[in-house]
Amino acid sequence: MEMVSGSGAGIHALCDDALAEILVRLPSESVLRCGAVCKSWRRIATAGSFLAAHAARSPREMITLAESWTLSAVPLSPGLDAADDGARRRYLCDPSQYDANGDWVDCSRVLASLDGLLVLQQRPGLYVVCNPTTRQWTNLPVMAPRPCAAASPCGFYRHGPSGEYRLLCHAEEHREPGSSEWKDYYYTLSAGAALPRRLAPAPAGHPGRRQIGYETPVAHRGTLYWLGTHPVATRTGMMLSFRTDSETFRLVSLPPAGNVSAAALLELDGALCCVATRGGTPLDIWALQDCDCVAERWTLRHRVVAPPLPPRGSYCRDFLVNMAISAGGGAILVGMTFSGVIRLYDPKDNRVKEMELRSTPRFLEFRESLVSHAFFQAPRCPELAPIKFPD
Repeated sequence: MEMVSGSGAGIHALCDDALAEILVRLPSESVLRCGAVCKSWRRIATAGSFLAAHAARSPREMITLAESWTLSAVPLSPGLDAADDGARRRYLCDPSQYDANGDWVDCSRVLASLDGLLVLQQRPGLYVVCNPTTRQWTNLPVMAPRPCAAASPCGFYRHGPSGEYRLLCHAEEHREPGSSEWKDYYYTLSAGAALPRRLAPAPAGHPGRRQIGYETPVAHRGTLYWLGTHPVATRTGMMLSFRTDSETFRLVSLPPAGNVSAAALLELDGALCCVATRGGTPLDIWALQDCDCVAERWTLRHRVVAPPLPPRGSYCRDFLVNMAISAGGGAILVGMTFSGVIRLYDPKDNRVKEMELRSTPRFLEFRESLVSHAFFQAPRCPELAPIKFPD
């Protein structure tokens, strides 16, 4: 960007609003460079309103796990192709853990993605929140082995009334002397807080099993939803929901989609939807109506019936959907846990495309964000392993 010769004007002569309209369209790396041009540009590029607007314009991507155990992101679009996993994949961070000799020990598990933040589990009870764009990271309040014997992450959310980012956990407290019963409670871990906060009693897990299973929830209109993997699923035959503002739970009717182990929730075109397949190519798309009411109901929005796909080598087995994400434009990306084989459904054209990615899709949406958070300045737990970011 250079001055217009002979005019005495140029980009430096633009008013703040006009300059902000230009900068907000640039990638994050370019915005950071522009902030170093002069004081006025830095003031614009670091303003809270500008950073929020820039984050809102960031393109949608999907988190993937590479064979090297690094986390990357690929663009989400109706035209997604397997080649994008190589040509357009962006390296985000390396969550691997190494010993004192530099040898690989383990890989932190990615749990959630929200507003440019990633939540990683280094071990049960020790969780990390990081921003790959600003290369900042810290731990959430430690859950285990103290104050709880075991902990399972449930979902990550922004608490509207306080503005805090919180991780909901199902924890089992230490047994009292002489007692053989574990006490189950829900806890919230707020970024920047020193200690976890006990929220409410939680349903007991399976006898003799201290780890309680929760699938990754889907967020819709300030509520987290778990379809079929939660402690009361078998007993109630219902979904579990959690209002993030009031931090209260409620049971919700399941969609009439048959086997929920071959189904997945997602937010699609502003609605909470469930996609289900019975192993073949057809895909049913159910939408939840009146989800804030007691008498919620599901309606079949669309059934994608496309020609059968040809067998794909060792992937001839049934394709049982248990993960899904919107690819934009009404298209839906579906897959199976820990599999690189995915399908892209386009309900508008009744079309389905199957592809195999080089990395493993995690079906978590990611958007770059330069928004600053004070909790990254909090002291870190000495046990915390460092997170590596790109140079």
